[in-house]
Amino acid sequence: MVGRFRRMLSDREDEFSLSKLSRQHFKFICSYLKPHLSKLIWATLAMLTVTITTLAGPYLTKVAVDDYILKGDLQGLNLILLIMLGTYGVFWFSSYWQRYLSNWVGQEVVSSIREDLYQHIHTLSLDFFHKQPTGDIISRLTNDVDALSEIITNGFIRFLNDLLTLVGIVIIMLRLNFNLALITFTSIPLILIIVNYLGKKMRVAYREVQEKLAQLNSDVEENISGIRVVQALNRERVNAGKFNRLSWKSLKANLKAVSVFALLFPAMTFSRVLGEALVLWYGGWNVINGGLTLGVLVAFLGYVRRFFFPLADLSQVYNTYQSAGAALDRIYEYLSIPSDINDSNEALIQSNNFKGGFSFEEVNFAYEDTPIIKNFNLQVTPGEVFALVGPTGAGKSTLVNLLTRLYGVDQGKVAIDGMNINQIPIKKLRQMISVVTQDVFLFNTSIIENIRYAVPTATDKEVKEVAKLINAHEFINKLPNGYQTQVGEEGVKLSGGQKQLISFARALLADPLILILDEATSSVDAYSELLIQQALETLLADRTALIIAHRFSTLKQANRIGVLQNGELIDVGTHNELLRDNSLYCKLFKKQSNEVI
Repeated sequence: MVGRFRRMLSDREDEFSLSKLSRQHFKFICSYLKPHLSKLIWATLAMLTVTITTLAGPYLTKVAVDDYILKGDLQGLNLILLIMLGTYGVFWFSSYWQRYLSNWVGQEVVSSIREDLYQHIHTLSLDFFHKQPTGDIISRLTNDVDALSEIITNGFIRFLNDLLTLVGIVIIMLRLNFNLALITFTSIPLILIIVNYLGKKMRVAYREVQEKLAQLNSDVEENISGIRVVQALNRERVNAGKFNRLSWKSLKANLKAVSVFALLFPAMTFSRVLGEALVLWYGGWNVINGGLTLGVLVAFLGYVRRFFFPLADLSQVYNTYQSAGAALDRIYEYLSIPSDINDSNEALIQSNNFKGGFSFEEVNFAYEDTPIIKNFNLQVTPGEVFALVGPTGAGKSTLVNLLTRLYGVDQGKVAIDGMNINQIPIKKLRQMISVVTQDVFLFNTSIIENIRYAVPTATDKEVKEVAKLINAHEFINKLPNGYQTQVGEEGVKLSGGQKQLISFARALLADPLILILDEATSSVDAYSELLIQQALETLLADRTALIIAHRFSTLKQANRIGVLQNGELIDVGTHNELLRDNSLYCKLFKKQSNEVI
């Protein structure tokens, strides 16, 4: 499905084109409607029945007046009444199934779009998430997709129903009385001009509404996530003021959209009243002069009212389309971003026996035109424990992101056992590598679910064995609910050391070929670090590892240590060799007391 998105979007132009966008909308929606074709056919048949019964009402009234009421035929009038009741019964039944089936299909489609957009976002590089506010991402997944709901659930069926009703009314009116029909149609050009003019303004207004709402969501998400910092720095009043300003901007955007939309109904009402007045005046004059029957006039008035109802409904559908179109614009922006996942070599990878060695070959990487990694070369053999040290900002964590393909290199190649990681399916790559970072993220669920997050099929016994291996079992058992203890949002109920131990257990349960420790012990207390150090020898056995650390004690496990400065690998050696030969390494070592590098 995502591939179809990109093919559809590949020919987009920067300049807005309503006609082109309409074709894109049609292709986009049809790709989702196709699996529900049978239900759509039944909904369409129900809609046709609704249209026929709607058109029959005024004509039956005409027959009742001219053929039975004026002639005093009570038996015939009773028959017409029964036919009218039966017609409205069929109308009610068909209308129910039309709405039920169209809404069922619509909700399925909206759900599928949201799921595909969610999955596509998860395939994007880390760079995307650094640039896009979380609130904006949430807004597009929720508000923008919801904006499609009405146009998909009822929009298409309503449009066809209204269009067929209009066509049917026009044909019947022309057959009943050609001149009277032409008088009725005189107000149509005015309606088209108004709808076209207001439609352009509504499109712009609704996009602004969605953008302001995204800004509001982003601000809420940021401040709720950082509530501890907000309260600690006494920012409540300042943040409330900012929220009020964003809320006011959102309110103004909504009022602007509503004010434009509100102009449609007076225009439609005026056109309907004008049409009825003209029909009543001209038709009444003809009835008085004997050129028209009373039944035809009554039927015409009924058709005039029905004529303007579909027009008014079409204006609502048009308004809904403008809102949905603005939402699709924003959804397209995300769907048009190329995925970072390539699974084209799945069969080849399955037969490849990886051992865990990795290499960087002439790698260059820049973030927003700022060079971070420069001509970086490194070869790590399977089973080797390699450590990287360097001052803050040297590029250590960036190398981790490149190895795990959270970022793509600008030049050069990152490989595992000689295979470019760009050729390895991302799912397979992430299975081979586990990363433990300094900033541990725990999900708001139990400890046991957090540990087996990467391996959902792991048994409770397997989880506990890993926890014992990492020395986390003891503290977990002391908690009120043991492994079922809820950790709270982002693990707020646990200490930094406890969260780090859980992250170690989570990584080890995945049993990776390559283990990356990205300053994983820098925020751990001395006791927790001791527990981790006791487990490291077992953890790293027969496993390739990349260690980025500030603490000297963590580097004891390394076979080799590399010194990184300004994105360049300036030296490689053992701890003693670097202390003797590398001034930067010596400076970093001496700078840290208590064995902190």
